[in-house]
Amino acid sequence: MQPILEDTEYSLKQQPAEIEEIDALNVEDVARRKAKDAAVAIGEDFVLVEDTGFYVEGLNGFPGAKASFFDYTCGAENLLKLLEEKDNRKAYFKTAVALYHEGEVEVFTGKMTGRVPEESRGEAVEELPYNSIIAPDHGEGKTLAQNSELKDENFMRVEATEKFIEWLKDNGL
Repeated sequence: MQPILEDTEYSLKQQPAEIEEIDALNVEDVARRKAKDAAVAIGEDFVLVEDTGFYVEGLNGFPGAKASFFDYTCGAENLLKLLEEKDNRKAYFKTAVALYHEGEVEVFTGKMTGRVPEESRGEAVEELPYNSIIAPDHGEGKTLAQNSELKDENFMRVEATEKFIEWLKDNGL
């Protein structure tokens, strides 16, 4: 998030916080809870957290906010096997940025839509395991792994963070 804030008057200070993530498929719910728990853990009243999920329509939104867990336990590429008999291959990344401030939580979201191709294309990297299995709508059929410029062009984190910045300005912060 920090690179997105570089051209603004805002900056972030990272602080480690030992918090447990709730069991939910919805990134908004996960981020909302993480913001509250992080605020308590570090004793601050202005806390920002982020959570991203990968949703596949043909799998009823699975893996959703559990995308990291699914990758860790099964491997992101195994999602293709679950889709073999499915016609609906629409998918999206969704990021939720949650701000805990004065006892309240505000959540800002961003979304990048696309499709899961029949096979993995490009080289996924450990921190971005789903990049070889999503071709964003704005990517002319290429996966994120095939063209790294695509992820920055219309990325869900940028959209969510821009909404957060707008909220800060609208609230005089």
